[in-house]
Amino acid sequence: MKEYIKLNLIFTKVHLLKTDNGFIQFDAGMKQNLKKYLKMLNKLEIDPKEIKLIVVNHAHFDHVSVLKTLKDITNAQILVHENDAEYLRKGISTELKTLSLYSKLFMSTVPKSWKVYEPVEPDIIIKDEYSLQEFGIDAKVIHTPGHTSGTISIITKAGNAFVGCCAHGFPLRLIPGLPKIAQDIDQVLSSWERIIEEGAKTIHISHGKSVSIDKMEKILKKKRRKR
Repeated sequence: MKEYIKLNLIFTKVHLLKTDNGFIQFDAGMKQNLKKYLKMLNKLEIDPKEIKLIVVNHAHFDHVSVLKTLKDITNAQILVHENDAEYLRKGISTELKTLSLYSKLFMSTVPKSWKVYEPVEPDIIIKDEYSLQEFGIDAKVIHTPGHTSGTISIITKAGNAFVGCCAHGFPLRLIPGLPKIAQDIDQVLSSWERIIEEGAKTIHISHGKSVSIDKMEKILKKKRRKR
């Protein structure tokens, strides 16, 4: 088995990291995709109880609206950055700041009812970095702000970087690159630098295809030259 399993839940991808003790899940997805998610687990012969930890990339509805339900089903602990923790407790999305006309139009099609969700109390709240050794994998969570101030990523020793919305691909952009929704694009660039410094080899994003670190490095160099 690979180090990870990718679950394509239509709009948002969820990743399962295989550990010595079961699985760590990166993000939860939308409540509208719960049946699809459970069917995929069943097909993979994964008992939901094998999921020991759910790491929240950030508190936007498309990443967490099913989180409370999954916590109840799996009994997994919930890990989030302190800057997004209160949004989980309130059941609301962090600010959605669009950076292009297309992303603005795209977000305007999302029903308002989707942007609120059942509140959930996180179990682990981090500030900057958190080792996942206790969960049976040589990996760590790092703070990668920019999309939201509390966005976090997982970097494994093997070089897999699960970055969520630190980068965007389809449907927000055709070619994976900088996010089209972000609170602070300069912070995103700094987060990309940290991801590279941490030894990432492959970038796995929530909306779009995975890309090699070379792609991120090229975009970063180009953007830094312009600033």
